[in-house]
Amino acid sequence: MVIGHSVAAPFMAVGSSAEIFVTATAGIEFNDNVTLGNDYIGQGQTAPSNPVLDETVFRFAPGLSYEFGKNALLSGRIAYVETFESYSDSSNLDSALSDVSFDARHSDGNSTTTAKASFKQLNQNSVDQRAPTLSRRDVFNFGGEHEMDLTAKSSIQFGFDYDDTDYAQTTFSDRTRTEIPVRYFWDFTEKVDLSLSLRYRETDTDTAGTSSDDMFYAIGARGEFTPKLSGFFRVGFTDRNVQTGADRSTIGLTSNFTYNYSSKTQLTFGVSNDFGTSGTGESQENFDTFIGFRSNIRPEFALTSRISLREIDYFAKAADTFVQGSIGGEYTVNEYFQIHGRFNYQDNASGTVGGDFDNTVFSLSAKLRY
Repeated sequence: MVIGHSVAAPFMAVGSSAEIFVTATAGIEFNDNVTLGNDYIGQGQTAPSNPVLDETVFRFAPGLSYEFGKNALLSGRIAYVETFESYSDSSNLDSALSDVSFDARHSDGNSTTTAKASFKQLNQNSVDQRAPTLSRRDVFNFGGEHEMDLTAKSSIQFGFDYDDTDYAQTTFSDRTRTEIPVRYFWDFTEKVDLSLSLRYRETDTDTAGTSSDDMFYAIGARGEFTPKLSGFFRVGFTDRNVQTGADRSTIGLTSNFTYNYSSKTQLTFGVSNDFGTSGTGESQENFDTFIGFRSNIRPEFALTSRISLREIDYFAKAADTFVQGSIGGEYTVNEYFQIHGRFNYQDNASGTVGGDFDNTVFSLSAKLRY
């Protein structure tokens, strides 16, 4: 079962299998802590290094989307969005941010190939990368996966994923991340595959001695486990080798499930445990768990919610516990126009002095796709 939306007619048809859509989002956001700061004043300081900043943010994001391959073996999309942000009291935070993305899929019944590429300009803080002037960065990503049948009951999948993150501030560490996964699948039942997988990951940072290599060995399963429950899980062993400092091993886990509670309500949930790298180049072990739902209460109105917990165990400093929750509504006016409202709360309890923060955001936006 798929819970979806009404489909908009295109702005322009290009031949019989391609379409161009005009998109736009206009919104307002009330954010009581834009920089995820706090009131902590360190020794020798006279004011907080990252003070709480309460702002009203105005946002306008026009774009174009070219979508091709309708009802064809090869399909895909190229999209461009330019987001303009204006802050009510801090004009130095105003920004114009580009987002260009491409994705494609080819499937002939015996094999499936996917490809993706994107360039995103970001100007926002997160739990492990915070700055008084926001964390301005450019993120380039490309990758793909190919899965093909080996026998009537087995297949192999291999892929490649590359990220390049460049920060404007010298307080952060530019980095690249390269991942190469290989997975073998065997048909356990008509609807469930068992898997053996191996993933190599290399992370290079500009901070001396913090680059790392990871290996993840796992078993797992994917598919439709019951008529209402589908998804995947992989569980195994992950080893991180750091350029300088102590290496670490842990239980590796990634999962994502969808439970169709009814014809109108869908639940999603998952758990993961993996190594990562912060904005300053620090190695970390991240335990994440989430649960969310979407319910189409009426044909034109949907209610959504999500709660997540992230335990961040840094290799070289005390751990953080980060909790985030949101609830929102989506009202479909017609096939071209939607109105969205969302309330979001996040809280970080840090073992590092001055690392705590909390943040409340309420946003309202209108979305056009024509």
